[in-house]
Amino acid sequence: MSAEEFLYRHGQSADNVNVADSLSGFWLEMKQGLAGEGGMPMIPTYLMDVDRSRIKKGAKRILIDAGGTNFRSALGYFDDNGSAVIEQLAKTQMPASDKYLSKEQFYAQIAADISRLLPQSQQIGFCFSYPVDMSKDVDGIVQPFTKEVKAPEVVGTMVGKETVAACKALDGKSRSIVILNDTVATLLGGMASTQEHFSAYLGYIYGTGTNVCYIEDTANITKVEGLPQGRMLINTECGTFDGFPRGDFDRATSERTDNPNRQLFEKMTSGKYLADIVHEAFCVARQEGHFVGETHIHSFNLRDVSAFLSGNGLPGMFEDSRDIEFASEICDGLVRRAAKLGAIVNGALAVASCTDKRLPVAIVAEGTTFNKLPNYRSYFESYLTQILSSFGIEYKLLQGEELNLVGTLMATMVLD
Repeated sequence: MSAEEFLYRHGQSADNVNVADSLSGFWLEMKQGLAGEGGMPMIPTYLMDVDRSRIKKGAKRILIDAGGTNFRSALGYFDDNGSAVIEQLAKTQMPASDKYLSKEQFYAQIAADISRLLPQSQQIGFCFSYPVDMSKDVDGIVQPFTKEVKAPEVVGTMVGKETVAACKALDGKSRSIVILNDTVATLLGGMASTQEHFSAYLGYIYGTGTNVCYIEDTANITKVEGLPQGRMLINTECGTFDGFPRGDFDRATSERTDNPNRQLFEKMTSGKYLADIVHEAFCVARQEGHFVGETHIHSFNLRDVSAFLSGNGLPGMFEDSRDIEFASEICDGLVRRAAKLGAIVNGALAVASCTDKRLPVAIVAEGTTFNKLPNYRSYFESYLTQILSSFGIEYKLLQGEELNLVGTLMATMVLD
C-alpha cells in the first residue's frame, strides 16, 4: 500500500475532499453567519469603504500590534507618495503573558508601553489579535482570552475605550482609536502597500492558527440592522467551519484537545495541530504494519516535520530508508490536504467578493507556516488556481514587511 492509499483509506487524503461540495457548504455557512445563524461567526468590523482614496498623507498615528507573546508599538504615517512609513518601532512583552494582571494593571501597562509616542498623535490604531465582539464605533468588547493571557478582569471591557482612558491618565489628552484583528490588518496592509487595482482583497493568516478576512456588501450582513449601503470588512473566524470531511487522524487529534468539537477546520490544517495529525498517522501506520523496519516514534513539532520534508529531521525515528520515504510521503500528503482546504476557503471568499472579473483578486497571505512549511504554498497556489479559473477569476498573492502595522495605519484613516 502506498502512503497516499493509506491516507485515503483513513479519510486523510486531499482526494477525500470534494471541492464543489466544500464550496457549497462554505457559502452556506457564510450566509448563515452573516444572518446571525450557524457556527461561523462572520464578525462585522464596522470598517467600511476603506481604500487608498481614504489615505491622509502626513497624518501621524500611534500603532499597536498585540498578539502572542509580543507587544509592538510604533508611529506611522503615509508619505507624499502614499507609501507607509513606520518609525520608532519597539517590542515588549505582551501584558499578562507571564503573570496575572488586574484590569487596571493591564491597561496601565499598555499606556506605559506607548507613552513615548503619546505626544506625537491623538489617534491610535490597535491590532488586538484576541477575540473581541466589535461595536459600531470600531471598538470591541474583549472575549475570553486565548494564547494564555492572564487577565480575566479584562474580559467584558471595551479595549479601545479603556486604552484611551489609560493614556489620558498619563497626559490628560483625549484620543480616538480603532480596533481590528490580525486578519483585518493583513488585508489592509496589502491594500496600503500596492497601487495596483484589484477586484477584491482577502487577508489570509496561516500560522499557528488560521483565519481569513474579506470585504462584504452591507446588504448581505442581515444580522445588523441599519447599516448604510457600502462594503464592510468581515472577520470570518473560519477556523470554526465544520463542513470539511474529517478523517480518522483528525478525530483522534481533536479528541485530545480541551474542546473537541470546536474549531474543526483549524484543527484539520493549522500549524498548532498539523504535527499532531502527522504523529497520529505514523502511529497508525506502525500499528497496521506499513513500516518494514524498527521505528521509534516520539513527540515532535511542525518545525521537525518541515525539517523532515527538507531531508533532515526526526533523527532516529526510522531506521529503514523505505520507511523514511513512506513517512515523508505521509507528511507531504497531509500538507497537500491542508493546502487544498486553505485554497477552498480562500477560493470561496474570492468568488463571493469578486466585483469585476477583469481584475484579479488580491490574497494577502501571512504566517510562518504559510511561508516555511515545505510545499504548502505551491500546493495552495495550484489548488487555488484550479478553483478560481473555473469561475473565470484570476488572483495575485501579496506579501510585504510589517503588514500588520501598515494595515493598522490604514485602518486609522477612518478616524477624524
